[in-house]
Amino acid sequence: MNTVQSMQEILGYLPQKLREFLSGLPEEEFAQIQEIRMRNQKPAGIVRNGKETSVGTVIIRSDDLIRTFQAVCSYSVYSYEQQIAEGYITIKGGCRVGICGSAVRDGQSVKSLKYISSLNFRIAGEQIGIAETLWKQTDGSILLTGSAGSGKTTYLRDLCRLAGTYHRTALIDERGELASVQRGTASHDVGIMTDIFDGYPRSDGILTALRVMTPEYIICDELSTPDDVQAVLQAHGCGIRFMASCHAGTPEDFRKRPFLKPLLEAGVFQYAVFLQNGIIHNIRRIT
Repeated sequence: MNTVQSMQEILGYLPQKLREFLSGLPEEEFAQIQEIRMRNQKPAGIVRNGKETSVGTVIIRSDDLIRTFQAVCSYSVYSYEQQIAEGYITIKGGCRVGICGSAVRDGQSVKSLKYISSLNFRIAGEQIGIAETLWKQTDGSILLTGSAGSGKTTYLRDLCRLAGTYHRTALIDERGELASVQRGTASHDVGIMTDIFDGYPRSDGILTALRVMTPEYIICDELSTPDDVQAVLQAHGCGIRFMASCHAGTPEDFRKRPFLKPLLEAGVFQYAVFLQNGIIHNIRRIT
């Protein structure tokens, strides 16, 4: 499913005025949209090339937000409580909808949200072949880094397609963005030899894949917790290669991430790839 197809899926969730505005855009501008933002009592926002512009003719009202939020939840908010508490819902096509509102807390943790004030549709879309050159240039495990919107998910999805074309590959798709599984079928091409662990927490998915699927590669996004690190180290000790991503805007940020230190010291990754605005900015061999 490409970016335009993902956009077409999203249009059905949006208020009529915003849907009409987007549908009326020239095809080239329509295809460049990265995010659609809805904020209560404010103009709708559209992000292209990392920059947001306001749609002054489309003011988002409270009932627009409520109806859109209910549609995103398939009109069953209760069924999505866990995802809502985490701040996002992944919809058909792999698009992630970020949710802002007033937190309903249970002790120190967020149990749910009420009084929804903002929604952010992040457009997902596969770009077949975008990682071909990277795949050919590298011969080991790869860690993709970059800030939000830098293209990590797009590159990781295509790397998964390539790895899964030639090797037994396990995809740990915790947020449902990489494969966008619908009733057991992936919406995106992630490789013919790829087994998908949809919705699994990363650490659980990695260890389960290790036990039951004998993968040669494991693919996962957004490494960030000590449990993630321990699971990766255990699988690495069994000779499995990894392709993963982490949030780091610059090489300096990358070096300051304390949770990465044991992974780098163990030699889990041979390459760090730095992305900016959907383009490979730098490839570094990790020694």
